[in-house]
Amino acid sequence: LPSSIDLAQNFTFTGTVAGAGGGKILQVVSQNFQTESSTNSSTYSDTGLTVNITPSATSSKVLVMVAMGMGYTSNGTESRFKLLRDSTDLSEFIINMGLDASGGGSALNYLDTPNTTSQKTYKVQFKRNSGSGNCYICVNNSGATITAMEIGA
Repeated sequence: LPSSIDLAQNFTFTGTVAGAGGGKILQVVSQNFQTESSTNSSTYSDTGLTVNITPSATSSKVLVMVAMGMGYTSNGTESRFKLLRDSTDLSEFIINMGLDASGGGSALNYLDTPNTTSQKTYKVQFKRNSGSGNCYICVNNSGATITAMEIGA
């Protein structure tokens, strides 16, 4: 057996490579959302950010990444967002956005272990957490994206 290899050479492998470990990206699905959306409700409602993914193995993990474009609140209102897998709450976060349409943005990354090969739906909901005004995302159609990446074990 050789004790070293020349990494400047090209190698062709068949079968599996022992010790390579997991963490391979198996699939990526993404949805862009361009429509301004608002709520004045103190109960959660859908933002429109939704993506479906069907894991290929029960041992896979799913990395969900959400990036929301400009948003704002009126009358000092605080926004609360949550990420769900189907009807299961995964993560909640509060955003204190600016009081004008010059906005800002927010991002969320969440590593999920769905333990299934059935289709899963990830979505973002929002509500007015405090104050009396409206909460907005995608102001002036600034856009938002939700991406789900299946990561092999």
